[in-house]
Amino acid sequence: MIIYRNMRAEDVPAAHMLLNSNLDGKFSVEVIEYFLSFWPRGQFVAVDLFGNMVGVICGAKLNNGRASITLFAVDAPLRGQGIGGKLFDTFRRECYMEGFSAMQLELRTTNSSAYRFYNKRGFEITEKVFDLYGPGENGYRMVAELNHVSS
Repeated sequence: MIIYRNMRAEDVPAAHMLLNSNLDGKFSVEVIEYFLSFWPRGQFVAVDLFGNMVGVICGAKLNNGRASITLFAVDAPLRGQGIGGKLFDTFRRECYMEGFSAMQLELRTTNSSAYRFYNKRGFEITEKVFDLYGPGENGYRMVAELNHVSS
């Protein structure tokens, strides 16, 4: 059984460890603390019954009526079990309740599994961003309207 809830300050070290061990980039603890202080209701974790963190999603409010998924990871051994989908749905529900019209995110052009995950949930590529992740490491910006119903 997995519990989905808002991130708390005491979750930051575990979130930091999970993100850095499951994403391509490395992030400082301060990045997660910033997102948590900027928008406490837009940060979520998934924990098992023993309190082990198995997933994290961090979001940010944008000025254009959109919310952004800034960091999102599920622990690699647990992927494919629906944890990411439920964590994503929790975040999307919060965005909808706060009145956002859309969500956006960026991902590496080479990350086909993330592309399929987001495309299935109504995201469409709106822009290719060159060198987003460093020289020669391009990304896609994807956007989904919040009234989209996932299949």
